[in-house]
Amino acid sequence: MDKHTHDTPTDAESNFNPLQATRRSALQGAGLAGLLALGVGSASAHQDMPSQTTEQAQQQTTDNTDAVPVTWANYPRANCHITWQGTVNNGGFGQFYHRESITPIENQVAIGEDRDVLASLGVFDLTEPVTITLPDSGDRYRSMNVQNECQYVKLSVTEPGAYTITRDMVETRYVGVLIRAFVDSNDPADVKQVQQLQDKTDVEQASAGSFEIPNWDQESYKELNDALITVGLTLDDYSDAFGDVGQVDPVKFFIASTAGWTGVPEPSEALVLHRTPAQNDGEMPYTLTVEDVPVDGFWSVSVYNGDFYFEKNEYDAYTINNATAQRADDGSVTIHFGGDPDQPNFLYTPKDWHYVVRLYQPRKPIINGSYQFPKAQPVE
Repeated sequence: MDKHTHDTPTDAESNFNPLQATRRSALQGAGLAGLLALGVGSASAHQDMPSQTTEQAQQQTTDNTDAVPVTWANYPRANCHITWQGTVNNGGFGQFYHRESITPIENQVAIGEDRDVLASLGVFDLTEPVTITLPDSGDRYRSMNVQNECQYVKLSVTEPGAYTITRDMVETRYVGVLIRAFVDSNDPADVKQVQQLQDKTDVEQASAGSFEIPNWDQESYKELNDALITVGLTLDDYSDAFGDVGQVDPVKFFIASTAGWTGVPEPSEALVLHRTPAQNDGEMPYTLTVEDVPVDGFWSVSVYNGDFYFEKNEYDAYTINNATAQRADDGSVTIHFGGDPDQPNFLYTPKDWHYVVRLYQPRKPIINGSYQFPKAQPVE
């Protein structure tokens, strides 16, 4: 039996707001590497053989009233639970919550949103195994990332097929599953194709179980979270920050754990580069020219303001990727950061701007460092 729900996730999100954060402190649970927001845009949820409602899962979570202090030792688990709760509230427990459209600029609820993908998010109780079947997406980049409660990546795949996830496999009771699909948000037909892939993604589980997590102390969580965010802003990339036990750099893993469950293995699956130009006052224009970027998935460049949000502008100029870019006769792409808005591949640059480069499924030259994505240069 399939269950379909349509809600307004911004309302659902308000039911669980542990920090009552300002826009700057709302970095919590997203991280620079996560670059995904939970609970925005229209949604539909799908599950086979559901045995428990999301409302029941929420109630069981809130029934636990003994606050558990958050320390360096349990922060990754606490942050994971807190970010999962948002997905549970949006209908993503025992089934997928599908983001069917790119988040409107006016409704950003988390930092560093990725306007290149549509995501499907689900939290599952592995008291019973769950089998997720991914349809064939052809040449389109579509990945499934499986992360346990300690934020270790237990499975990351891009091939279609049926994948059975068990408790023995992930080593925790609960698991978060995040599916990303590349989309040309300027093309309604392309968006529709991704929505069809979402509809064809199947979940089979004998029983959905229940969602029971500790009542994490919000004050100690916020203090540690804010400190990690400050340190995380100094990282240029997140290579070796995500993966399984023994595959990650322990220091980077801890710092990047602010990403909750949204991190992907780097650099094998994706590489995220955070760059801040020296003269980012919004007045000095910059350019960046790329030719053949060695990726099998996609590449993109996005500009954010000082709070890591997209700055609303009259040009709707936020992101350039390999599908939307206008190319020169030689196939190269020149991105214009600021300056004349009539230039091709123009991106609006507010005060204190910076940009993020995403390289999905990088090839060997990127992984071994022989290829370096060019940096933006000031226009003299």
